[in-house]
Amino acid sequence: MGTYTFVSVFSVMVFILSLEVDGKQSISKEEDLELERQLNLLNKPPIKTIYSSWGDIYDCVDFYKQPAFDHPLLKYHKSHKLQMPSNSELKGDRNTSIFRANVQKCPQGTVPIRRTRKEDLIRAKYLSLSTDPISKPMDASAQEKFAGILYKNEGETLFGASAKMSIWKPNVGVDQYSLAEISLRSGWDSQYNRIHVGWTVNSLLYGNDTAVRNFLYWTSDNGNQTGCFNTLCPGFVQVSPEITPDHPFNITSVYGGMVYELKYHVYLSPSDKKWWFVIGNATIGYWPAEILPRFGDIGVERIYWGGHSFDNGMTFVPEMGSGHLPDEIFTHAASFTQIQYDNASGTLLDVSDKHLTDIISCKKNYGMDSYGYLEEQDRRHTIQYGGPGGVC
Repeated sequence: MGTYTFVSVFSVMVFILSLEVDGKQSISKEEDLELERQLNLLNKPPIKTIYSSWGDIYDCVDFYKQPAFDHPLLKYHKSHKLQMPSNSELKGDRNTSIFRANVQKCPQGTVPIRRTRKEDLIRAKYLSLSTDPISKPMDASAQEKFAGILYKNEGETLFGASAKMSIWKPNVGVDQYSLAEISLRSGWDSQYNRIHVGWTVNSLLYGNDTAVRNFLYWTSDNGNQTGCFNTLCPGFVQVSPEITPDHPFNITSVYGGMVYELKYHVYLSPSDKKWWFVIGNATIGYWPAEILPRFGDIGVERIYWGGHSFDNGMTFVPEMGSGHLPDEIFTHAASFTQIQYDNASGTLLDVSDKHLTDIISCKKNYGMDSYGYLEEQDRRHTIQYGGPGGVC
């Protein structure tokens, strides 16, 4: 495999205006009015409200009144009965008990939407993800770092990606994040369509909250105008009555001890042309094809599996994965196992080594080892990644 180092564009801007949020961000009166308008759109009148033990507030919203359907391209969805994929199309295992559980559940016909606060919108306003492993040289001052593998096979169309991720809790400071992700991308120039799914510790997005959380991110124009994290904008349709796109974990892996894994899968359902997001046995929701036109035209062109970290100060990057470098011991370093992709018929296929590229930034602080196909414990194609972070 070839090895590229790269930097991708990430933009986090801080308002220098009038209203303080978390002690350091501020906005003008005009910005404040616009945020209030957005909050009114995102926070729908609830049928029931659940106050979680970890501080999140969830509003049980009628399925067809959730924020997703405010997207201008999804208006017609409201008049159609939700078509869930058949049992044969649902893909996953039976291991979602490591998520935190609410004592109460939403009524039938509703979905739990995490209530958005003004400070959430302020933090997310200029926060986007970009994983673009093209052959740019690594800049020592770059904010983003990566350690993983990229799959790209000219002429082959991909229709989904899957892997089991081990769940860890890296140490993340203020204005930093660390995550593990599957990233799917297609398109060109400013019209890249991208989906990212995985787990994260993200103080930039969640403020003082350093819980390990599920996450998703999407955009249809490389983050220029469209897309967002989780349900902070219309587009992603949630169907799970229990697990939200930003749901926190109850337990995480322990170095030298128990390792917890979950299978993440994003795939195009041939029957309904929706890009479904499944974790374990839980169908979280879907992206309608309308909002990801490049995926609809040509499928997915490239897929990334691996770690991704960021430091807003551009000097000291946080831990990635378990905080330890790969050493072939799966209770030490974070891993992706059963790395696969979907073909046009919806069949999961193992990746081919000859079409993989190693992606490693900041090699003195992060590492990635690709072990190929491992029959042991049905790991299939496997990588370890991560490290302690530090000054790059």
